[in-house]
Amino acid sequence: MDKDLKYNHLPGLTAPFEPQVYECPYHDLIQLPLIDWVEEKASLMIGDDTKCFRTPPQSGDKRDITEHNVLFGWIESLLVESVHEFCKWTNSAYNVSPESSKKFKIADYWGMLYGDGYGTVPHNHFPFALSFGYYLRTPDGCAPLIIDEQSIQVTEGRLIIFGGHQTHYVPDSDVSGRCMIAGDVSYGEIVNW
Repeated sequence: MDKDLKYNHLPGLTAPFEPQVYECPYHDLIQLPLIDWVEEKASLMIGDDTKCFRTPPQSGDKRDITEHNVLFGWIESLLVESVHEFCKWTNSAYNVSPESSKKFKIADYWGMLYGDGYGTVPHNHFPFALSFGYYLRTPDGCAPLIIDEQSIQVTEGRLIIFGGHQTHYVPDSDVSGRCMIAGDVSYGEIVNW
């Protein structure tokens, strides 16, 4: 590792693994078909006697509708940039790895529908490198996403990318109708060291 990267004492230092937030430029085109997909497929109840449902997990390569290709193509186009932002304040070997080795892809994904009075418990997605949440429908007053105790407000068309190891949850909310697609990202093979 480059000794110049060993200690980063830079002005404007931010925390490593700060979640990255993006607004989807295609949201108006993909929102309704993706909501329909989640509502049609969401049959797995999360917990006992809850009003929260999810779709069965899908492989990142299995994309049922055209809008999956649009959304996931856009997300995958942002992953190297996001990881660069996560790593720039770390001493990770990733910082000096060749560009040809900086490959990421969506490993799996699922849709979620939240009923009133429901959130999620604190959890993480380790060992996946990254995780994401894309928000399709966010009724007024719906709860934020909490990542490592940082509150991030969710809005329609918002994508939040964060480290798969980071603990996150959604506080219980009295608002019904929240709809999202969540997923995990894997790191590709390392070549040409």
